[in-house]
Formats: sequence, structure tokens, C-alpha cells
Amino acid sequence: MNLEILANILRKVSFFEDLDCPLQELAGKMCLERFGKDANIFYEGEKGTRLYLILSGKVLIYSGVSSGQEFAIQTLGPSDFLGEMSLLDGGLRSAGARTLEESVLSYLERKDFLDFINSNPKAAIKVIEMLSKRLRQSNVRNKILSETNRRLSDRQRDQSLDPSVKMDKQDRVFNDKQVQNNNDRQEQTLIDAQECDSGETEEFIFAEMLEEQLAQAEKNIEEKKDIQEKEIDYKDMLYYKKAVCPVCETKIETPKVLSKYAQIGKIDFDFCHHYKLINPLFYEIIICPACGFAFNEDVSNMLWKKEQREEMKLRLYAFWQGKSLKDYSGVRTLEQAIETFLLILFTLKNRPAKKSQEGMLYLKVAWLYRYKGDENREQKYIEKAISCLSLAFEKESFSSPKSEINTAYLLGVLNLNTGNNQEAARWLDRVLRHPSKSMFPVVVNQTRELWAEVRQKLREEKQQ
Repeated sequence: MNLEILANILRKVSFFEDLDCPLQELAGKMCLERFGKDANIFYEGEKGTRLYLILSGKVLIYSGVSSGQEFAIQTLGPSDFLGEMSLLDGGLRSAGARTLEESVLSYLERKDFLDFINSNPKAAIKVIEMLSKRLRQSNVRNKILSETNRRLSDRQRDQSLDPSVKMDKQDRVFNDKQVQNNNDRQEQTLIDAQECDSGETEEFIFAEMLEEQLAQAEKNIEEKKDIQEKEIDYKDMLYYKKAVCPVCETKIETPKVLSKYAQIGKIDFDFCHHYKLINPLFYEIIICPACGFAFNEDVSNMLWKKEQREEMKLRLYAFWQGKSLKDYSGVRTLEQAIETFLLILFTLKNRPAKKSQEGMLYLKVAWLYRYKGDENREQKYIEKAISCLSLAFEKESFSSPKSEINTAYLLGVLNLNTGNNQEAARWLDRVLRHPSKSMFPVVVNQTRELWAEVRQKLREEKQQ
């Protein structure tokens, strides 16, 4: 994962989203770490030194009560952050964190975080606002926990003093109970109370009241979020950017996604982004409503001679003859997004476009078919992307070490996805041997993990 992608994810964090300053420098100081299911990220009471950002997976924030049981506080997902309370003061963790499924997190050390806050006052204000909200929530929960412990202690003391109360060995006040949702596999640790006998249900009633209060609080938050999302139509997530067709020079207003709605859910190893609301990839290609020419910023920046424009006009006329030019100026479906990318590949045919540009277009078509669930077409366009990017690596000069490392990494991932393990190993090895690899720790760490997977597959192939 390159710094640009990680910086874009950081931009989704509430106290970074309205900042004007670039976040690439901060993203460059972050490290990647993978956790298996039910892995402890940190424990309650330990010294806090890191801010964590969830890239994929789910994380449970929990606290303990005096009886030794766990109390679920919050479930976090992609683009959420955790550990910020202890990070600011360097104190002890007020709660523990554990993964509910395989998760990938990026972390920032306290010193680097404080350096950034000190040099960015707007970020400091955002942090204060967020901490105030979380502190209010924490105070409410702590009061409930404190009252729960007091009531239970009083009840247990009364029972120990009253010989008429007979306790069965199997009776207990709280149990850990794991609740699994078959649809989204969310897991939460809840406190459940059981009656000591049929006539004495005070602990159960109080614990039930506690659970209802917390459930209602979470429900209110989710309902507010759902209402906000329903109130926002896809059309309201778009703005219109001005452009000029390189062929017929028609002035165009093309739809683009407002950055605040480009909320990332997860990122695949080949940089394919999965979005929660609306996908900016659907709107990358600009379609001229006058001549039907498809282009993006790279194509727009190409030099077009007069004879090339005339030749393209003839090609477009022949292509669109007898067909109705579709309207791509509004909300686009997945099918329409695929059409726009196929159109730009058509317009670039026999054009002097760079193989790296062509390869990335093929890869993005593969991503679109991945969204659609069409594995055959996805693999077809991945193979086309591999072919173009391989030629680009050998024949094109890269503008920076970052571009070279990212291309080699992509070729490693794509070959691994298509089962070409030998080629995957060769390209990943190039990343790990690159003289500038220390400048890009995120990509290098990701490469090391994939390299271990490739080596295991190569061993299995030899044994067969």
C-alpha cells in the first residue's frame, strides 16, 4: 500500500478530514501490522504508545469489571481509529482491544503523532472535539459499570450474611456470552445475568437494564447514521468538474465524487478500493457528449496533432454510427462504468499511449469486474494488465523510485492472483532488493508478507 492510499485513508479519520495540509508525510511514518482472529492488540491497564488505524477487519473495544468478566464497549471497523486516549498523555490504556476477525491495522508512534499535532493546530482542535465526545461516552459507561459493581457487591454481601439463602454451585451472576450474527459475522462480548433462584431476580433485572441502556445508545448512533445516509442521494455525492474534449474541443462538465463521500471499506493487495457509499472509479473516465470520445487526465494531457484529431473523429463517427450515444453525465451504474473504461481503451487503440497507462486501465477494468463478481473477465483483464505493466517496467523510464517499486509490487501481486507463483516471486524479490526500499516501509512490509506466502506455495509445488 503506497503513501498516497494510506494518506487517503487517514483523510477519512474525523480529525483529519477537514485539514488542508498533505498527510503523506504522516502516512510515511506509519507501520503495517496483521492480526489473526481473536488476537489482542493491547490490554487494559498497559502503557499506551501507539495510535492504531483499522485498514480492514473488525476490532472489539472492551473493559473488565471486578468480577473478572468482560464488558463490550464498542465495535470498530475500517477507517476507525483506536488508542488515541493513551497516545496523547502516554498513560495507561483505559480499555483493551481484540480483533473479531482477521484484521490489518496501521499504527503511528506517540512521538510522531504529537509532532504532527504540534505543527498542525487545526488537527489539534479536531482531536480535542473527538476526545470530548468519547470522554462523555466513557463517563456514562463508567458510571453504569461502577453502579453495577456496587449493586452486585451489596447483593453478594447480603447473601453471605443471610443463612436462609442457599446458593447452588452452578449459580453465578455474570457469564460471558458471545453473540454471532450470521449475516455480517459481528461478534460482541456481552454481560448476561442469571437468576439465583425463582424468587430473587434483582441482579438479572439490573444487568438487563444495563444492557438495554447500552444497546439503546448504540442503536441511536446507528439510526442517526442511517438517517444521514438515507437523506443523501447519490446525486448529492457528486460535483461537476469542467473539462475540454481533446478531439472536438467541446466544453464539458463531468461528474466527480466529493471526497467526503469516498469512504473506503477495504483495500485489496492490488490496490483495488472497496467503498462504503459511492465509488470514485465509476467517474474517472470523461465521455464527450458531442463526439463520444472517452478520456481521462492522462489522455487529456497527451499532445494531439490536428491530423490525429481528424483521424479520431472519423473512427468515432464509424463507431457510433447507428448507435445512440449514452448519457454518462449523471449517476453511473457499474455497467456504465465498465462501458466508459472499454470506450477509453478503444480510443487509445493504435495511439502512442504509455504501456504503464494502458496497463493501469486494464487493471481498473479487472477491478470493475471484481465488483460485479465476474471472475473470468477479471482474470482476462488482469492478464492484459500484467502484459502491459511488464513491458512498461522494461522499456519505460520511471519518474521516481516510488513508481518503480509500486509497479514491481503490482506485478508480483497480479502474478500471484493468476497463479504464476514463479513470476510473482521474481517481481516481489525486485521490490525487496530495490536500493530505495527503505523510503517506502508500508509497501515493503506488505511485500514481505506476500513473499512468505509465495515461498510456501512454491514449496508445495515442488512436493507435488
